[in-house]
Amino acid sequence: MTLAYGALAVLLALTAGALISRHMVTPVAPRPTRLLMRPGKATDVGWCPAEEQERLHEYHADGSRTCWTCRTTSPAGVPRG
Repeated sequence: MTLAYGALAVLLALTAGALISRHMVTPVAPRPTRLLMRPGKATDVGWCPAEEQERLHEYHADGSRTCWTCRTTSPAGVPRG
């Protein structure tokens, strides 16, 4: 009987620890959703040739885009990633 109470105590301690840790961890910000809209601006995630990785870009009417991170402007012919 003592073994059963010990096992129950361990199970309750693990459950309480898991529940507490879920509330203590700060959530990670989600990746920006595609086609975010700012007034008069279209944005989307695309390949940044300067940083060589996908980044959030502001797309212009002529097809060019500007990286929000490094502010590099890419011409219209660069693939979107």
